[in-house]
Amino acid sequence: MMRAHPCGRREFLLGLAAFATHLATPRSGTGATEAWRPERSPFTLGIASGSPTSDGFVLWTRLMGENPPKGHAVLVDWEVFEPDDPARILARGQTPAPPELAHSVHAEVAGLAADRWYGYRFRLGEWVSAIGKTRTLPKAGTPARMRFAYASCQHWEHGFYAGYRHMRDDNPDLVLFVGDYIYEYASSTSEFAVRHHRLPVARTLEDYRAHYAIYKSDPWLQAMHAHCPWLVIWDDHEVENDYAGLSSLYSTEHFTNLRAAAYQAYYEHMPLRPSTMLAGVEGLLSGKELRIYDRVEYGGLATFHLLDCRQYRNPAAGESRDMLGKPQERWLDEGIGQCARQGVHWNVVVQQNRVSPANYPSGAGKNASADRWDSYHQSRLRLIGSLVRHKPRNTLIIGGDIHQNWVARLHQDPYDIRSPVVASEFVGTSITSRMGRSQKEAERHAAQNPQCLLVNTEKRGYGMVELTPERAEVALRVLEDPRREDSGIATLARFVVEDGKPVRFADHESIRIRI
Repeated sequence: MMRAHPCGRREFLLGLAAFATHLATPRSGTGATEAWRPERSPFTLGIASGSPTSDGFVLWTRLMGENPPKGHAVLVDWEVFEPDDPARILARGQTPAPPELAHSVHAEVAGLAADRWYGYRFRLGEWVSAIGKTRTLPKAGTPARMRFAYASCQHWEHGFYAGYRHMRDDNPDLVLFVGDYIYEYASSTSEFAVRHHRLPVARTLEDYRAHYAIYKSDPWLQAMHAHCPWLVIWDDHEVENDYAGLSSLYSTEHFTNLRAAAYQAYYEHMPLRPSTMLAGVEGLLSGKELRIYDRVEYGGLATFHLLDCRQYRNPAAGESRDMLGKPQERWLDEGIGQCARQGVHWNVVVQQNRVSPANYPSGAGKNASADRWDSYHQSRLRLIGSLVRHKPRNTLIIGGDIHQNWVARLHQDPYDIRSPVVASEFVGTSITSRMGRSQKEAERHAAQNPQCLLVNTEKRGYGMVELTPERAEVALRVLEDPRREDSGIATLARFVVEDGKPVRFADHESIRIRI
């Protein structure tokens, strides 16, 4: 077991750095690989795709089973084919699953046609994975429409993943997962837990791997990963609750090295490009970064800016309350400017939290949660300043973390609703994670924050967004009971953002919906 202590962790990462050349080669020579013939299917954690471009994507799996080779990588075959005809192979290759990365596979596929759906699968010896479906993105022009889902906070013990069963039926082109894919906690003793994993609190690389393996064993999560590409960012529980940059809220010993282990486990279990890990080896050695912030362009219809609001932030108690870090801020400002110059219809800022204030009566810097944008007011003003300066056509902000649906208008002066609206914000509820505040308390709180159009703490679920050049339509999809595997689903409310206008309820009935 790899313990998160300075000497052992550094030696491990030095070995990983030496392996970088092997990782960067899509086809590996046999000298660095070893045959493995498992007795059972090695694809029990499912398959996934992500990091899509106009000509390709990343295909992911992780091999599981008894006695995999410890000293060499295993070569895994992959195939891409027509979505309705697995016999019509369009691309194939081999990608190494290295033991240094928990025998995970990150196959980069390129050279495909733009704006098309494809099928894919993996093979290892006699074993064949489930079939997945993924897509390339539009290359140019403006597609007539696209649909994406957004989700977060899937505490495994707090409920079943029925939400993903319904999300699959809603048939999105992309999923935006905005953080808390796992929870690092030990097995829950809460009366509210509906299933138990019996793992300790994550403190080593093997601990984090075990947590991911439990979460990814869920069949509905696997089915949704196999349904379409995911764009993923992390929040705090992929490492430790409420951490900020290199600071642990709990003064955890050797936190820098623990964070590096957590970041590596995240890469091992997400459909991210190998370049993410290769570029991150040097950063992990110095305890600095594993860059995940990224930009994804969906033709001229939408640009998604995926932000990292954890790795670069200063602790809220510090003098400089910086949420994104200066390099990421500059990168975001450049991307927003590019959206404006190119006339992209929808400028979508994807991050982990709530950007609009939740302390409106108090004002900036007062009665602010230490873990929210309210405690990073100058960072928020710089984000707003970028939107005001560049004037992108329409801005949507997507968030998570707070385990409640929160829909709001972000104003140029966040504490003056008479000022112009610069963005429409949709913060999603959780897939399963519980919320401690009652609905009545939440409504009293929202009444003091007039920029908020809707708050709901009682329902778990996800959001569905349909974009056209003229409008964005948002449906808040909520489960009847996340504690039931067969839970039904309903729409809590619907919203519309018309081109050049702020968010509004889709109809008057939406305001009165109570389920």
